[in-house]
Amino acid sequence: MNKTLKTFALVSAMGLISSASFAAEKVNIGMPSWTGAQAIAHLLKEVVESRIGGEAELVPGNNATIFQAMDQGKGDIDVHPDVWLPNQESFTKKYVDGAGTVQLSS
Repeated sequence: MNKTLKTFALVSAMGLISSASFAAEKVNIGMPSWTGAQAIAHLLKEVVESRIGGEAELVPGNNATIFQAMDQGKGDIDVHPDVWLPNQESFTKKYVDGAGTVQLSS
């Protein structure tokens, strides 16, 4: 189940950042401390820059700071590269289900 959700999140994030609207904008990708998330973040950055011609920046942070930055909607962080459920369920309940300010692909 976790692998399916991770794959879904990755594909969704790649779809989101590959849209035409992001091509002209800078995308800030949150980068958690674990190696799997860092690998996905670097992959997303490479896709944005080399395939779409956009600009991307990796922004280090833990789950709390990444979700909070996405919640604020200021563009400090646009994408979380590796959401694990149920491990990060407290964040998805707060920001996705509760506030409605962060979206997971369905």
